Amino acid sequence: MKKIFVIAHRGASAYAPENTFPAFELAVKMGSCGIETDIHVTKDNIPILIHDATVDRTTNGTGCVNDLTLDEIKKLDAGSWFSPAFAGVQIPTLEEFLKRFGGTVHLVLEIKDKKATEKTLTLVRDLGLLDDSTFISFNIEVLKEIIRLESNANVGFLTNYVDKELIKMVKDSNIKQICPYAPSLTESIVEIVRAYGLDIRVWGVDTEDIIERMIKFGIYTMTVNFPDKLIEALKKYGIM
Repeated sequence: MKKIFVIAHRGASAYAPENTFPAFELAVKMGSCGIETDIHVTKDNIPILIHDATVDRTTNGTGCVNDLTLDEIKKLDAGSWFSPAFAGVQIPTLEEFLKRFGGTVHLVLEIKDKKATEKTLTLVRDLGLLDDSTFISFNIEVLKEIIRLESNANVGFLTNYVDKELIKMVKDSNIKQICPYAPSLTESIVEIVRAYGLDIRVWGVDTEDIIERMIKFGIYTMTVNFPDKLIEALKKYGIM
């Protein structure tokens, strides 16, 4: 797999409503290497792209995603909460996303709802996008299930903290990438992760100061809301 450094968090979500086509399209336009998005399933078991378990925060609707059908979800406005310029933007399905952006950039798929696990993998595999996708989750059992179903899948474990015991657990689970919360990292922990032969992709990179700190640690793969700023920083250091 080619080096994937700049991953747009829910798309270029600093500039457009998260997990929508405008945010994804802007991420590509800015030169992102990858797009990260979140997956829940509807009442009728269709994987859709939304971070929260409810639609309340990012749409004009209310209720749990699991309690709403795809038809009901598609009637919601997922853009106006961000800006009137995005009024009428819809929540995409995973299939719509894969067909539009698969083969364009690397796809980082965070499985928020374990019920989405097998359907997500099946869609990715059927569309021939396994090599160009990484499955991530805070739930290690989700990742173990992905590996059980497809041993060649790229997977990454999301975590709010890192210590030696956690690193060993990830390694013993045949997971090759650990995705820690960037502000929690120290140089000594980064050295331990590397000693175990794990790749590192950080999240929670909310400021340019954190970008600089990660670069000093030799970590270049980051998930950010502002991909343009990360690209600028990596170019400054001759990394991109």
